[in-house]
Amino acid sequence: MLETLAGLEPELRAAAVLSDSGEMLASTVEDEGWKRSAVEFADALAAAGDGDLDSSHVATEQAEVFLVREAGFSLVAVTARFVLASLTSFDIRMSLRDLAAEAGNA
Repeated sequence: MLETLAGLEPELRAAAVLSDSGEMLASTVEDEGWKRSAVEFADALAAAGDGDLDSSHVATEQAEVFLVREAGFSLVAVTARFVLASLTSFDIRMSLRDLAAEAGNA
């Protein structure tokens, strides 16, 4: 699934799929620091809101970070700067829906 997302998003630098409980299910990067940061990012965004977080997009001078939740999964993705945010979010959501269908969560 992450390979498909990488094919759709050529500016993808890193991505991680998390379960609802925050367990790392898959990552494009094997670095433990990245994995820890992806989980902490998702946790921080969830803690900051009043309700269930659906998606978030953060842009910095050097990168863009996306978090999308769908059907019991979350995906954190880091891309190069100035990607089309709406298209990237859509690609992430469709990837999560495919994952949910494969897992029987759809």
